[in-house]
Amino acid sequence: MKFPIEVFDTKLASEEIYHRAMYLPYMFTRTDDPPCEARPEVDERNNYWTHQLYNFVPVDNPTYFQNSGLDASNDPLYLEVLTYLEAICPQMPQREWLYSSYINVLRHGNTPGIHVDAPHDVPDNKTVILYLNHEWHPNWGGETIFYDHNLDAQRIVTPKPGRIVMFDGRIPHTGRPPTPRYLMNRYIMTFKYMDPVVRQGLFTKYDVDNTKPIEDQGILGFDPLTVKDILLT
Repeated sequence: MKFPIEVFDTKLASEEIYHRAMYLPYMFTRTDDPPCEARPEVDERNNYWTHQLYNFVPVDNPTYFQNSGLDASNDPLYLEVLTYLEAICPQMPQREWLYSSYINVLRHGNTPGIHVDAPHDVPDNKTVILYLNHEWHPNWGGETIFYDHNLDAQRIVTPKPGRIVMFDGRIPHTGRPPTPRYLMNRYIMTFKYMDPVVRQGLFTKYDVDNTKPIEDQGILGFDPLTVKDILLT
């Protein structure tokens, strides 16, 4: 069975891009373990550094994302990278579907968790990850691991400089921090996409109607049956 992710190697990696990302302001607020019934409190020991580049703002709630980080949607690095990827990769979703973009930073000792990027009932979605480090060795770790419906690891992607990974955000996955052999940080730029009509409706479904998202094994949004269907498609 071919695991449904796409991997492309680009020429985007450079020391200049890496340093521009490195010197952005970051907040220690990213977590893969948001509150759910199995885990009602956030364990901040699992947080890691993030820089928010863009967030979709609901039409009827313009302050929804004001606490999520800096609004840098006009940041030159963000716009240059996105424009380049759209030009060289026809598989990139249309920009109108983009609802979130950020740079995450992992260092040795961070403990990211298995998570999903999209609700189980939203098939029209896509996550794109770009590895920003301009050099990397397999001994340095930092892989992205993808899991099946049983949470068995099925695909491991090495963070090769300039590599992008595209996948259905409902597939459980996690990033690994660098090993002690690498004393610097692992940087990725992430773009998340969703059908705009569905996206707007989710704010009513989960916020106004107070509908609880599905969860399994303490992973918010994870539905084993949905993942199994994705892998069989």
